[in-house]
Order: sequence, then structure tokens, then C-alpha cells
Amino acid sequence: MDKKQHSLLNYYYEKLVGNTFDEKDIYGFLPAIRNKSKEIQSIDELADFVMEREEHQGFVKQYLFETKKRFESLGKTKSAFRIEDVFSFKEIKNGINKALAAAELNGLSNEQVNDFVTCLISLLQQVKIIEDDREIGKLFFALSNKQIILMAELEITQNFLKKTNAVFPVLTANNTYVDIKKQDRYDTPYLFDDKVVEITNLEGKLEITIP
Repeated sequence: MDKKQHSLLNYYYEKLVGNTFDEKDIYGFLPAIRNKSKEIQSIDELADFVMEREEHQGFVKQYLFETKKRFESLGKTKSAFRIEDVFSFKEIKNGINKALAAAELNGLSNEQVNDFVTCLISLLQQVKIIEDDREIGKLFFALSNKQIILMAELEITQNFLKKTNAVFPVLTANNTYVDIKKQDRYDTPYLFDDKVVEITNLEGKLEITIP
């Protein structure tokens, strides 16, 4: 990392720890931190996915297609499966703090990492999922009383003919930003599949702007 790259990293880092950042700053922070995260899968893969979007061919896309296959196998086997985030909060926190330590910077708190993940979720909304040059799904922003969620909706085929859509979470963060009424006792999230949500910052606190 040369002096200019280090200067850019410090600029975005100061915004992070000073709670003056929004999603656009995270978009600038990711390429700045990539030089220190080449062997840290969670940060390296998420940074690549944000920057490359539909062209991404890494672990996150593999995760999406593997989960698709698991849905398609339902009914063929008796085994159930549990869907986990592509990377857990702990993995992301450990990854980002390891990358920051490599740059001789202090790590982020749980609250700051939650803000970071929330911005990642917003940056990745509306990404199209392409298979064999055909769109088979999309990622979108979802919000419940307790969580911020990057949700995937993918077309699946069962019994070779029947096509339907599977919806599942990819990344989650705690919702500490907006007080929203539960839809039901399960806290089913509100899905914003055709709206672009924006994460802004007002007086040191992230805000969710829904058009």
C-alpha cells in the first residue's frame, strides 16, 4: 500500500470511527481496505461482490447457487436444512478488524460493525443473479422490527418441470435505526424488491431512507 492509498484508507477509517459515514463512504472504503484483506475471505469476497456485482464469480455467488440447489433437492430427500448468512457477524467483525490491524489501525466496535454490514446490505440491493446469461433472481433490501436483511429471491426448478421462487437471507444486521411495526408474530420482514433504499447519516447516526 503506497502513501496515497494509505491516506485514502485513513480518510474513510476516520469517518467510520467518527460515525460520520454513510453507504457511499463504505463504497469508497472497500477498495481502500482490500489491499489489507487479500487472505481474509469475508472482507475480500464481500468487497469483490460490491465492486463487481453481476460479474462476481467468487464465494458469494457459489453460496447463492449452492443454496438454490438445496432448495431444489427438497422433496427428493427427507433431510431438512438451515440457511445461514453467507458470512456471520463474527466472521465479518474478525475479518475487518484483522485487516485494520494489518494497517496499524484500531478495530471497530460491535455497533460500528453493525453499521458497516447495514451499509453493505444497502450497497448490494438490486444485484441481478445471472446463470447461463439469463437472470434467475435478484438481491433486495428487507426490513423487520429486529433486523436489516439482504434477501435473495432465486428461481428454482423442482421435479425437473415445476418452477417457483425461493426467498432467503444472505446477510443480516440488527435493526437499531428505525422503529417499525411487526407484520406478524414471526416478525416477517417488509420486502423492498422494487424500491432502492438508501443509508444516509444524520448527526452521527445512520438513517434508512425508503422512497
